[in-house]
Amino acid sequence: PALKSSIIWRSFLVCLLSRPSQSFISTKLLPSERLKYFHNIQKRLQISCTRANSESSNIKLPNTYRALWADKAGSSFREVVVLREKEFPQISSDEVLIEVKYAGVNGGCETFRARGEHWFARNRESAVGFPLGAEGVGKVVQKGKDVAEVEVGDSVAFVGGAFSEYVVHKSESVVKVPAANPEAVACRISGLTAYGAVLDAGRAAPRQTILITAAAGAAGSFAVQFAKQAGCNVIGTCSSKEKAQVLCKLGCDHIINYKTRNLDEFLRSKFPEGVDLVIEHVGGQMFRTAFSHLKPGGRLVLVGYISEYPHNPNASDETHHTLDFDLPSIFWKQQTIERDNKTIVGKLFSSHESVLSCRQKVFEQLGADSLKVLVDSKHFEGLENIADAVDHMLSGKTVGKVVVKIS
Repeated sequence: PALKSSIIWRSFLVCLLSRPSQSFISTKLLPSERLKYFHNIQKRLQISCTRANSESSNIKLPNTYRALWADKAGSSFREVVVLREKEFPQISSDEVLIEVKYAGVNGGCETFRARGEHWFARNRESAVGFPLGAEGVGKVVQKGKDVAEVEVGDSVAFVGGAFSEYVVHKSESVVKVPAANPEAVACRISGLTAYGAVLDAGRAAPRQTILITAAAGAAGSFAVQFAKQAGCNVIGTCSSKEKAQVLCKLGCDHIINYKTRNLDEFLRSKFPEGVDLVIEHVGGQMFRTAFSHLKPGGRLVLVGYISEYPHNPNASDETHHTLDFDLPSIFWKQQTIERDNKTIVGKLFSSHESVLSCRQKVFEQLGADSLKVLVDSKHFEGLENIADAVDHMLSGKTVGKVVVKIS
């Protein structure tokens, strides 16, 4: 009866045509051997049948792949993460299957995705769990029959489910990159975020003075470069001598290691009239100080508030400094508020078209080798080590983008 299935018939015919001497009906094989051989052929062809809606090269794919998954929300990434063996999905006509080469690590995304908070609140209600990871780069190994934007073999960057050996995305959502390398990973979210913060939301203009907090971080290091390209005078904060040296090489005009120098005193002394723009990543006391030195009519773009994230044992103390602002609401709800004739902006891009335009400009600069892309020196490889990479990213010791090699 099973032979009535089209997959079984196809398996049977391939057995006969491809290797008749060892086929299903060969009398030289024992019954058990015939059945085993037949089932192996059937399994391979069943996989190919599920991919009939796609085009692929001769790239050989495994029967299954591994991915990080969360069965339910919890208190941290490390608490919720599990490693799952998954079967390949059948891709739609407008999708691509990507073999992931590198994945980026984001403190806010991984923290609040795991906790099921803010943009990720529905994770708490999911009955099947949810994938982990944000941005990644890889090679297209399969594409739907209607996909025209990319070809099999192209290197692409994407956002969503990057902590996986393979991932499926709509072709219109991926972007072709010069190479599937750590630098491209860093540009996809961190570079794009910085570009939007400085030039779209921040409206940076020549001769303005810009304060960038956490300037040696993933987004901060890009923000320094985009601000300098715009002709701005840049003040960058950091927390170590090593980071200060990095900022010097990026062209930062004034570098403040807040561990050894008081930012409030420096700004009061050197810029008594205040700064025109703040690109703020830290929150807490740093936010309060930066906002107090913003000129009337100035803008503060909120890119993050990492000192107030739950991984920080002193988060409540930091949050105390900003209770009258409610930074989570400004950031996650993308609010714009006016306070004391100053503007705080939580929305980085004015429109979807702006996102696409800024993304294109960032990757054009990457392709032209006109960006210094900072990738943190600590090496992580394999899905098993991603929890360590997340902890490292949240440690405050990183320089540039934390990247994990997947394959």
